[in-house]
Amino acid sequence: SQTEPYTCGACGIQFQFYNNLLEHMQSHAADNENNIASSQPRSPLAVVEEKWKPQLQRNNANNTSASGSVGNSAIPEKERQNIAERLLRVMCTDLGALSVVSGKEFIKLAQTLVDSGARYGAFSVTEILGNFNTLALKHLPRMYNQVKVKVTCALGSNACLGIGVTCHSQSIGPDSCYILTAYQVEGNHIKSYVLGIKGVDIRDNGDFIHHWVQNVLSEFVMSEIRTVYVTDCKVNSSAFSKAGMCLRCSACALNSVVQSVLNKRTLQARNMHEVIELLNVCEDLAGSTGLSKETFGSLEETSPPPCWNSVTDSLLLVHERYEQICEFYSRAKKMNLIQNLNKHLLSNLAAILAPVKQAVIELSNESRPTLQLVLPTYVKLEKLFTSKANDAGVVSKLCHLFLEALKENFKVHSAHKVAMILDPQQKLRPVPPYQHEEIIGKVCELINEVKESWAEETEFEPSTKKPRAAGEATAAQEEDWFGKNEVYDYLQEPLFQATPDLFQYWSCVTQKHTKLAKLAFWLLAVPAVGARSECVNMCEQALLIKRRRLLSPEDMNKLMFLKSNML
Repeated sequence: SQTEPYTCGACGIQFQFYNNLLEHMQSHAADNENNIASSQPRSPLAVVEEKWKPQLQRNNANNTSASGSVGNSAIPEKERQNIAERLLRVMCTDLGALSVVSGKEFIKLAQTLVDSGARYGAFSVTEILGNFNTLALKHLPRMYNQVKVKVTCALGSNACLGIGVTCHSQSIGPDSCYILTAYQVEGNHIKSYVLGIKGVDIRDNGDFIHHWVQNVLSEFVMSEIRTVYVTDCKVNSSAFSKAGMCLRCSACALNSVVQSVLNKRTLQARNMHEVIELLNVCEDLAGSTGLSKETFGSLEETSPPPCWNSVTDSLLLVHERYEQICEFYSRAKKMNLIQNLNKHLLSNLAAILAPVKQAVIELSNESRPTLQLVLPTYVKLEKLFTSKANDAGVVSKLCHLFLEALKENFKVHSAHKVAMILDPQQKLRPVPPYQHEEIIGKVCELINEVKESWAEETEFEPSTKKPRAAGEATAAQEEDWFGKNEVYDYLQEPLFQATPDLFQYWSCVTQKHTKLAKLAFWLLAVPAVGARSECVNMCEQALLIKRRRLLSPEDMNKLMFLKSNML
């Protein structure tokens, strides 16, 4: 059986399967052909003159009677490919264009442009090019492979041999789909690539999703690459743990914390009727007009991620906009709703829930690293719930429940602990001293696990090391092969006072802290939250295509791939 990977001679990327290598090489060939063709100087007028002038002369602006005589050969195959690429770009700009590009008005527009531009004759767009959808989809596999080879090369050139992968579902009504995204650091920025999108049935189990993820990943990266998976609660994390570290989406986890405590059946079973009544009144106040955000304003400048679907939003809205809401309902002569509101309990609950929602927003930031914030967030919320657990009455009960739910649902993985240390503004500061040695041990364990894959990656370092003196290799250096000395040297350096650009920082200290820098460029690219802001829009479009049967599932996946990675 084949054990050695197949290597692309053009770019050096390795593949587990021969078919994937063949597809990759074909994409190189297509890309090279297009580059050669596009690099040749071309005069648009010369092309028109050479290809179209012999076919027919334009006598007047309305000369369309002769157009029927123009055969499909009037446009060479290369021109048809260029037009197909433009159509695919239109489709990727807005997938609603799938139906637009075959509509009468679009055909009329194209015909007008051709008539105006073709100075040496006009022809029927439909006769020459046929159905635009058909033309574009005919060239979809070629363009998909061209973009795919670029994504594969980008992921294959990963300097720290580690990536982050999110597999997260998004529900739109009764339907849902999974989006698979890879993350890595390029330069000093996190770059994401949507690798696949798949509509799923609610009956599909976690193992089914795991097999799909592994199949897609095998087309883009070698199995040797270190992977941290971030998944939602519907995915079987144990299956993913065999292929790499598997973390739960932090927004999903905090959502579960809140939902488990404020579930109305649970509250009823615990005789916490005043909390149920408060939630009901807040829902009525915030939602009865149907214009809560428009009427009272939005609570935050940055929205939480799509997987945050909490009962807290109406409660926080009522608390934040209490005065405006009172005035609004007073004018509407519906003050009975306000009179049923337990203002004291509302304030206490808002003081507990507002920090939870703010934490979700911070953890879902898409412009900078977030994995290092997970453990500090856990510590912060644990302190918050503990401090209020000594209050009297129902608030104390709720805080005890929140503490239990936090421990049960918001799991802190070793990757979260290591990521926290890799933030020079935090290091070990957020956690108590008795946890320090354990976390340092986790860092060294991770360095030990992955050090073999770094042995040949000397190009990661910005400059060569100074040669060691003879006999300098000691037991202490052998210990430092596991990184412990390097970790302690790093921890002894003073904390940053200002929030640093983490990748800029690790770029500057790569030679000094080589092992830690490699961990940083891998782990800090992994997002804490698996769902991104564009997930809802992507899934809406994918499910619309599926419902209307506009494309096959395979073509839909390819078009969504182009939409995400080409523009």
